[in-house]
Amino acid sequence: MTASIVGWAHTPFGKFDTETVESLVVRVANDALADAGISAADVDEIVLGHFNAGFSPQDFTASLVLQADPQLRFKPATRVENACATGSAAVHQGIRAIAAGAAKIVLVVGVEQMTRTPGPEIGRNLLRTATPPAVSPACSARSRRPISRNTATSPMRWR
Repeated sequence: MTASIVGWAHTPFGKFDTETVESLVVRVANDALADAGISAADVDEIVLGHFNAGFSPQDFTASLVLQADPQLRFKPATRVENACATGSAAVHQGIRAIAAGAAKIVLVVGVEQMTRTPGPEIGRNLLRTATPPAVSPACSARSRRPISRNTATSPMRWR
């Protein structure tokens, strides 16, 4: 199955003191659905790309998309994060859902808002994401084993 972008929307870039992450998500989700000519009832899955890292007090921001339309209620909603590639990671996750046959229509939304975060805190948040996580020796040794011997491809090893 081939995935296609059938509608889109975005807010202008800038400083919006009166906007929240939720209001930005709701606005752009509704605009994208309208541009595509798709009803919220037709959406099978929602993917939100949001690089949180402390910029939003809401940890589960994928649920904010549900506020765009009551017909989105009970749709699976997932947040993806991939630092500066979060938006494209969300699009790729939507493509995977379609390719897997899990969804025919995926609403992909990306959001960031740093307007309300003081500059020094932005720096600390971004530096925190660059610090490699601690890995225990047991976990590290386990991750170097072959992933699977029962796949169509050759076993892979982590190095």
